[in-house]
Formats: sequence, C-alpha cells, structure tokens
Amino acid sequence: MRLLPALQRLALLAALGCSACAAAHRNALLGVWRSDAERTLVSMRATAGIPEERRRALADDYYGHLTLEYAADTVRARFDDGAYDSGERPYRIVDAARDRVVTDEWNELLRQFERTTTYLDGDCIYGLAAEYGYREYFCRVPR
Repeated sequence: MRLLPALQRLALLAALGCSACAAAHRNALLGVWRSDAERTLVSMRATAGIPEERRRALADDYYGHLTLEYAADTVRARFDDGAYDSGERPYRIVDAARDRVVTDEWNELLRQFERTTTYLDGDCIYGLAAEYGYREYFCRVPR
C-alpha cells in the first residue's frame, strides 16, 4: 500500500517539526536580559500576603539593576553597580515549551544544580519570587 509510507512520512515530518519547535524554545533564553522594575512591581502589588514593610523595601530601588546573560550553556548574573557578579555558571535545559523553559542552574554557594522555571512573555521572561510568588520580570536588551 502506498498510503502507509505516506502516513509514515507525515508522522516523521510532524515529529521533526515538533523537535524543531522544542529546539527553538530551548534557545529562547539566549541573550541579555535586564531586570524590569516596573513590571515586577506591578506583579508584586497585585500579590496578596506580602507584609507592607517588605513591600516598601522591595519597591525602594531594589529591582531594575540586575542583568542576566544566557549563552549556550552558561548564565551570568550581575548588578549594574558591580556589587555582584556571579561569573559564568553552567546551566542545562531540562524541558522547554511554548511558554516556559526549565533549567538546572549551578548554585556556587550550595555547590549543586537547582531547578528553575523561567516563563516566556513576549520580549520578557519572568520567574516566580520564592517567598511570595509574584513575577520578577527581565526584558531582552536589544543588540
């Protein structure tokens, strides 16, 4: 039957297409990302359960100064005033989808990989703040 080989080719093309889609999402983190204080603070203000004192402290020029630089297999975080530079730390993609990338990133202090989920939102990415769950945004820095 000629139908079976045609169906097999279609299934193979569909599988390759899905693989290509996943590869594109896997590369979604590549580039330089800058902390977006405005978007982060909007999310923080909309999140219940954050003590007012903590909310004020975080709103007082805390966000907007961190830059993340993702290369193929390393990530670097640094503050614009030079007070912190993580150096290049290894990371690996664990899973990728249209709206998120899950990575294992090296934590030098703990000397182990930590699982991190980064959500994709247009030209921005965000992670969920550990203690309160609001979105901490980073937006792509144009080249």
